[in-house]
Amino acid sequence: IEAYAEARPPEAEARAIRRIIQLAKKCGVRVHFCHVSSAVGLNAFLTAKKNGLPVSCEVTPHHLLLSLKHLKRYGTLALTNPPLRTRKDVIALWGALKQGLIDALASDHAPHTLEEKEVESVWNAKPGIAGLETTLPLLLTEVSEGRLTITDLVRLISEKPAEIFNLRNRGCLEEGNWADIAVVDMNRKYKIDASNFHSKAKYSPFDGWKVKGQPIKTFVNGQLVMDKGEIVAKPGTGQTIRWKG
Repeated sequence: IEAYAEARPPEAEARAIRRIIQLAKKCGVRVHFCHVSSAVGLNAFLTAKKNGLPVSCEVTPHHLLLSLKHLKRYGTLALTNPPLRTRKDVIALWGALKQGLIDALASDHAPHTLEEKEVESVWNAKPGIAGLETTLPLLLTEVSEGRLTITDLVRLISEKPAEIFNLRNRGCLEEGNWADIAVVDMNRKYKIDASNFHSKAKYSPFDGWKVKGQPIKTFVNGQLVMDKGEIVAKPGTGQTIRWKG
């Protein structure tokens, strides 16, 4: 499992970011970097941002809350791209997040089956972590523990993504906007149980983690779609939202 991380070193991430930035300069386009995971990759991005280039980035909960030690502990169940990094990288991401230098948080949801993860060779394992059902509880826990404010959380997972991808009439509660609303119980304490996931991925490196804060109702376009952990909307009621230039 260590070889998998060594094959995708932080330096490769930084080189890729710098190369894309140079191409973006020549083409005059804006660029969004998804799941930045390392200190050197972050520094490459921040250099471009400080120079006024139209760039943005996001990080994932698993790169903020897990590290290389968890990859060694959980093996392929914690395998993802980019791979989990060192504790030093995790600290760097948190530092940038608290300074407002990271634009968004995203789940990077990858719902592979257990059979696709538990294979003999690490090179044949499907990379990715199911984050759809853990992202909000994990981040609400960070709010409860004082590492994030609720205002920052709303900005990072709702307001800023809508702004970055120009999703009109979404991302905040304003008259005339679509009513996309998550109702949360900030005091609800429980343990994450991957066996109850609605996703086909019935596993998680966060399985058994104690969290404080739970979404109890979800409205999409003003329609109740989730109520107390159960999906209540009919299939096909959603819609694909695309970037609008």
